[in-house]
Amino acid sequence: MASVGTHKHSDYLSRRRAESREYWLIFCVAYLPMLLTTIAGRLGGLAGHRRRDETGPRRSVFAEARAATAACIPFAFM
Repeated sequence: MASVGTHKHSDYLSRRRAESREYWLIFCVAYLPMLLTTIAGRLGGLAGHRRRDETGPRRSVFAEARAATAACIPFAFM
């Protein structure tokens, strides 16, 4: 019986690794369009206009793109 438990654990870990690789592949594919969109949004706001809800320091373009990508990935699985 111990071998059955080990096999299930091994199968679980392999599925977990596969899902992790799939997530990062989707993240990498979606990150570039989000980065370009974030840069375009920043360039469009070069006149110094900031949204009213932005009161603190602004995040970097890369941090904003990462947050936007992480927010949209769950919709890929719906």
